[in-house]
Amino acid sequence: MIMNPARVLVCAALLAGAGAAFAAPKLLPAADWLSQVPSLPTSSEAAYAQWNDASDGLRPGPAFEKIREGIKSEVLILSRAMQPPVGARSQLSRHDQDLVERITVFPDTARVLQNIQAARTAQAALVQQWNAQLHALEQHRLSERSALPACHNEVGAPSQLSIRDVELSFVQQRISIAAQYLEQFKPVLQQLLAAVSPRIHHGDAVMGAWEGLHSAGAQAQLEPVAHSAESAALQDVGLVQDFVQEVSKLAARPIAERKALGRVYAQAKGC
Repeated sequence: MIMNPARVLVCAALLAGAGAAFAAPKLLPAADWLSQVPSLPTSSEAAYAQWNDASDGLRPGPAFEKIREGIKSEVLILSRAMQPPVGARSQLSRHDQDLVERITVFPDTARVLQNIQAARTAQAALVQQWNAQLHALEQHRLSERSALPACHNEVGAPSQLSIRDVELSFVQQRISIAAQYLEQFKPVLQQLLAAVSPRIHHGDAVMGAWEGLHSAGAQAQLEPVAHSAESAALQDVGLVQDFVQEVSKLAARPIAERKALGRVYAQAKGC
C-alpha cells in the first residue's frame, strides 16, 4: 500500500542491543511500478481507452494517473531525511555487514543517460515523421473539402453529408497511420526499457538491503545512498510512462475526432 505523501516520515531513534531499525514506511519497489505502466497500445482504439475524453481534450486515464501520483508520493517520502539515532554506536552484526556491502552508488550513470538519450532521439524522430505525415494529410483534407460541389440552394454550400463523409474518410486514414507508427515505436520502447532497467534493478536492490538493516545507525548513515538510488529508479519508471503516454495520446486523437464528428453531424442531411 502506498502511503499518503502528506504523512510525516517517522523514524525511531532508539538503540537496543545491536540497534533497532528505523520505522521507515515500506515503499513499493520501482520494478512493481514499472509492471503497472500501461502497455504501448497497438491501435487507436486501444490508445483511446487509456484516456478520458473531456470537453477540453484528452486527459490521462486512471492507470496513468495512478502511476504518476504513486511515483510522486514515493519520491516525496524518499526526499525526507531521517533523524540520526541517539546513543552509542554498536558493532554491526554479520547480517548488517553483508547488507551494507550491497548499498552502493550506481556505477554506470553516464552510460544509462547516454542510452536514454539515444532512445529519446529515436522517439522524437518518429514523432516528427508522424506529425509531418499528418500535416501532409491535412492539406489533402482541405483540398477535398474545398472541391466539394455546392448544393443548389440559397446557401450554396456543400451538403453536410458530403462534408461528414470527407471528414470521416480522413479520420480513418489517420487511424491507419497511427497503427503503422505504433508498430514502429515498439522497438524504441524496448530500447528505453533496456536503458533504464539496470538503474531500476540497482535502486530496488539497494533499497531492499537498506530496509533490511537492523542497525539504526547504519540506516541513518546509508540513507542518502539508498534513497537516492530508489528515487532515480522511480524517475526512470516515470520516463517509461511518459513515453507510452505521449505515443498513446497521438494515437488516441483520431478516435476522439471521430466521436466529435459523430456529434457534430448527427443530424447531417444531403442537398
